[in-house]
Amino acid sequence: MRSDKPLSTARCDTGVCGADVPPLVGSVLTGVGMMVAQAAAALERGERVVMTDVQERIVREWAAARL
Repeated sequence: MRSDKPLSTARCDTGVCGADVPPLVGSVLTGVGMMVAQAAAALERGERVVMTDVQERIVREWAAARL
């Protein structure tokens, strides 16, 4: 994405931008300390898992594909 704005204020339509930490490294949710499967199980149990919108979408899509 080309932008003349500083990275911190540049618009990012995809939800993941070059200056951001990746939402996943392998199957580990960055900054969460859980794997995708662990986060999905925690959400199923009704636990609150602090993650980004992108990470939550990844986890919910992973869980839906397992049904």
